[in-house]
Amino acid sequence: MLKQLSIEVLESAYKLLKDIMKVQKGEDVVITADTGGDLNVVEAAAQTAKLLGAKPLVLWYPMSPHVGKAADPYLPIKPLEAALKNADVWIEFNKSWLLYSTPWDHVMEQGTVRYICLVGMDSDMIVRTVGRINIPKLLEFQRILGEITKNTKKMKITTPAGTNVEFENDPERPVFVEGDVKGPGDYMLIGQVDWAPIEETINGTIVFDGSVWPPQELGVLKEPIILEVEQGTVVKIEGGQEAKVFERWLRSFNDPNMFKIAHISYGCNPGAKLTGNILEDERIWGAVEWGLGNQAESFKGKVGSAKSHTDGICLNPSVVGDGKYIIRDGEYIHPKLKKLAKELIE
Repeated sequence: MLKQLSIEVLESAYKLLKDIMKVQKGEDVVITADTGGDLNVVEAAAQTAKLLGAKPLVLWYPMSPHVGKAADPYLPIKPLEAALKNADVWIEFNKSWLLYSTPWDHVMEQGTVRYICLVGMDSDMIVRTVGRINIPKLLEFQRILGEITKNTKKMKITTPAGTNVEFENDPERPVFVEGDVKGPGDYMLIGQVDWAPIEETINGTIVFDGSVWPPQELGVLKEPIILEVEQGTVVKIEGGQEAKVFERWLRSFNDPNMFKIAHISYGCNPGAKLTGNILEDERIWGAVEWGLGNQAESFKGKVGSAKSHTDGICLNPSVVGDGKYIIRDGEYIHPKLKKLAKELIE
């Protein structure tokens, strides 16, 4: 049975649908959720859609043990696609995400749906990362951060845990300001700026010391996972038991692209904290996230498709672009960001 909805959850869902997804009267809003999701959030989103004059439809099914295309055998693909292709808005609350799955590919190819990936979103998280956030100000911050990154060629990232990696950016590739919904396409939770560096220029050491997910056995890390990267490919994984679990999971797909760096992102949501929910963890203020495996076509990179996808978090990074600090020890100190950063975290 559903718990009673709190005022804060319903208010947060209203901000999500009205201010971020821009749901309009008469639109068809499809909400997907699996058995690992929070039905309070699902119910709040459905109620909000109805209050906005839209037509909500909730699709709920058993949670898959995998994500991406590896989840395909566990999905009711035909009915999912039939509903999603005819939606105006698709909000994903699944714990095991449909992002990068075959149904997701087909819906995105159609190019008519506004989709947002909110995997594992629960009541506490939606209040902290949406309801209590100054959305216009955070979007302004992200746009400036995205523009700085787009105009930066060479970058270096270090962390106290041992990350020391360098790479170059392609100015022709997009830098995504997540949560800035302007029309059909795929979007993520506000509080993240992401892009795909030039893959063959990514060299050095990446140390995940926050969290990694999937595989489902992981989450908040007890020990760091150390990746040695050469020309955008992970060539060695070191650490404790969790590193062994991670490497075994990557190898289980028998897909060399699972060891490719797909993208990187900054976290900049003032309400995010380390919980083991990767959607939230990769938005921790001043953190850096790396994705491995399947690379969405929208990144305009060279990795392409893979059987699955995973993300890992580096905490308290220092990010230097063309010799200038963007982040130092997990704080945004670039001159164009400093004032807005202070206003957002106060």
